[in-house]
Amino acid sequence: MDKRKVSTLFLDIKGGFDNVNPSTLGGMLSAKGVNPYLVSWTRSCLTGTSCRLLFQGSPKIFSPVSVGTPQGSPVSPLLFVIYVCRLHIEIPFRLTLSYVDDFALTVLSVSYRPNIQLLQSHYARLKARGSRLGVGFSIPKTELIY
Repeated sequence: MDKRKVSTLFLDIKGGFDNVNPSTLGGMLSAKGVNPYLVSWTRSCLTGTSCRLLFQGSPKIFSPVSVGTPQGSPVSPLLFVIYVCRLHIEIPFRLTLSYVDDFALTVLSVSYRPNIQLLQSHYARLKARGSRLGVGFSIPKTELIY
């Protein structure tokens, strides 16, 4: 009977879609050889946008939106996933899964203590990469299961 222990750390990117930097994303797309027309289109989707709040008695004026991907746009999840793809760290003999702004790091060892140390180490790497992209993780939404 296998006596190894499994532990998983669940993480959520804090304010995910709001943290996409158009210049950084455009640079990432260019570096991957994406057609310049699509890079330009992507940048135009993320810059120069505005919104208007509608409720009774409100002024009907547009205000500029200067951060992130447009909420409700069908391309926003795809652009966000491309933006955070650098967070997918390679962990030998471990498992990293993600779904849009949620990440799960899973490790396996003979006891929980090494698992915690492994998860702390991998989280530190993930956090450093996120910092370079301008994204962080929501502490209240972080969970550890073992």
